[in-house]
Amino acid sequence: MNKILLLIFCLVFTGLQAQRLSREEVSLIVSGRADAKMDVTLVTNSADSLLLRKKAKRIGRVDDNVHFLAKRMLETVQNPDHAGVGIAAPQVGISRRLILVQRFDKDEKPFEAMINPVIISYSDSLCDRIEGCLSIPVIRQNVTRPYSLVLKYKTLEGKRITEKIEGFTARIVQHEVDHLNGILFVDYE
Repeated sequence: MNKILLLIFCLVFTGLQAQRLSREEVSLIVSGRADAKMDVTLVTNSADSLLLRKKAKRIGRVDDNVHFLAKRMLETVQNPDHAGVGIAAPQVGISRRLILVQRFDKDEKPFEAMINPVIISYSDSLCDRIEGCLSIPVIRQNVTRPYSLVLKYKTLEGKRITEKIEGFTARIVQHEVDHLNGILFVDYE
């Protein structure tokens, strides 16, 4: 019985450890001001490419570092040098499950942070559209994706959301969730 309890404790403890941001991640996150963009990882850099192909870890506690990361990711995706409509934490060197998505399905088209997003289901209807990526700046490619999906995620405020998302916003969500799973849009050839 004691061995079973010890095993359970070890599994829970290591699971919690895996979710805590590492010192290296925190150092990268706070290496600039909240209004400073971060470097975008590129597939043309071998170390970046390895990171982009890795499955990102879940985020445990949403602390000040996660909020700071979200602010810096927003500065990065809105930077005129490489403005985009979505970004995933691995694209700024942090292998964690955090994405920012521009919500074209909402008034004023705000960017929203989504922590540990999980796509629960997809529509049967598909649509084709040309996609690009901040991490692969020179390639554009037609990608077929489901038109809508049901997504479960947590907000920066800790609220748990489950919602149906359609159209272009659903495409952005799928593209960014792919980044969290080590998948790039060029894999859909």
